[in-house]
Amino acid sequence: MNIILPHDHFDADHLATVIKEMEVLGAPTIKAVRMEAYGAWVALEGSHRIRAAFELGLEPQIEEVEWSDTVTTDEVVPGSYGDTWTIEQVCDDAHTRKMVRF
Repeated sequence: MNIILPHDHFDADHLATVIKEMEVLGAPTIKAVRMEAYGAWVALEGSHRIRAAFELGLEPQIEEVEWSDTVTTDEVVPGSYGDTWTIEQVCDDAHTRKMVRF
């Protein structure tokens, strides 16, 4: 499974905390859109959780979100972004971000 991160930046201290939590909680569930053109899921959340899962050898579960040019990130993952983006905008920028292969 391939997952494109919602953004490339991350905080190393926060990542370490998420890894410790995931050792107890197990694999995360990530909201993502399937993009066949990339052969990947485009994550709408969970940049640190995806990185932590990779480090721990865990495969995230996907909660599929339908592509939309009107639904916003704030409707799907409230509070996850400082700005509000449409699902379309997140997917359109996917080619610029890191893809993690599980």
